[in-house]
Amino acid sequence: MEIVKVDGRDGEVFGRFFRVRDEVRREDEFPVGLGLEEARVLMADEHSDLRADGLGLVDGDNWLGVAWLDWWLKENTHLVEVEISVAAKYRRTGVGSRLLEEVIERARQDGRRLLMTSMLGDAVTGESAGTAFAAVHGFVRKHVELHQVLELPLSDARLAELDQPVDGYQIVQWREHSPEAWIEQFADALSAMTEDVPMGELDHEPTRWTPERIREAEARRIKQGRFCHTTVAVDADGQLAAYTQMGGAAANPERLYQWDTFVRRDHRGRRLGLAVKVPNLRSLQADLDRPAVLHTWNATSNAPMIAVNDHLGFRRVALRTNWELEI
Repeated sequence: MEIVKVDGRDGEVFGRFFRVRDEVRREDEFPVGLGLEEARVLMADEHSDLRADGLGLVDGDNWLGVAWLDWWLKENTHLVEVEISVAAKYRRTGVGSRLLEEVIERARQDGRRLLMTSMLGDAVTGESAGTAFAAVHGFVRKHVELHQVLELPLSDARLAELDQPVDGYQIVQWREHSPEAWIEQFADALSAMTEDVPMGELDHEPTRWTPERIREAEARRIKQGRFCHTTVAVDADGQLAAYTQMGGAAANPERLYQWDTFVRRDHRGRRLGLAVKVPNLRSLQADLDRPAVLHTWNATSNAPMIAVNDHLGFRRVALRTNWELEI
C-alpha cells in the first residue's frame, strides 16, 4: 500500500480520489458535498485564502480510502480541516488510521497544531461510525449543528402565506455578482456574521471579508459551476441590516444549500430573517426545473434561526458534530 498525493491537476488521479469520497457521501439519506468540478477547481487552482489537497491510500489499482485537507491561509493558519473517507469494503482494516497518521505528519511539517473535522450522525444522538472513529483517535467533540432539509418547490400559495415584509426595510436582490453599491457593506456584514455565528468551543477565528475577497470568491464560484441567490434588507438610512444566500451547482441542481443568514444585532427581533429568506426562496426556485432538496445547518444553540427554519417547513434529519485534535 502507498500514499498518493492529490492536487486536482491530474484528472485521472483526481477522478479516482473523488469517486471514493462521493460514494461514501452517497450512503447518507441526504447526500451533500461538492460535485466533481466544484472540488477539482478548489484543488487545482491557487486561492489567496485556502489551499486544498488530498491523499489517497492505494493498493495497486485499488483506492482504499481518501483524505481531503483544507489549509487556511489568512485566518486559522493554526489548523487543518480534514475529512477521511474509507471505501465500504475496506472499513475496519486500518485504512482510516493510516490516513490519519499521514495527515498528522503533514500538518506538523506545515507548522499546524490542530486538526478539525466534522461528522454526520443520528438526528437524536449525533452518533455514527465516524464519531466513534474520531473519539477512538483522540478527537474531542466541540460543537454540534442541526442538519435540516426543505423539499422544493414550495407552492405559490405557501410562499404568499410565509411572506411577511417588515415596515421600514427595502428588499434588494442580486445573483452572482455583488453590486458595487453594496459590496462594502456586504463585506462588513459577512465579517460580522462570522464573529456572531455560534461556534461552540471550536478554536476558530472569524473570517475578515473585504470587497476583493468577495470578488475572488465570486469568480471561484462561477468557475466551479455554482450559482448563488442573495437577498438583503436595507433600513431607511440605507444600512444593510440583514442578508441571506442560497444556491447550488448546475451539475447537481436537485441539491441546494441555504448558506448564511444574518441579521445585525441592532435589527434583531423584527422577523428580518424570515423577511429575507422568503423572497430568496422565491428567487431560487424560480429557476428550478425539477424537485430539489435545500440543505441547511445551524448550531443547536441557535434557537431563533432553527425556529425560522421550522416555520418555513424544514425538517430535521441529522446532527453534524465538529471535533478537534491537538497534534
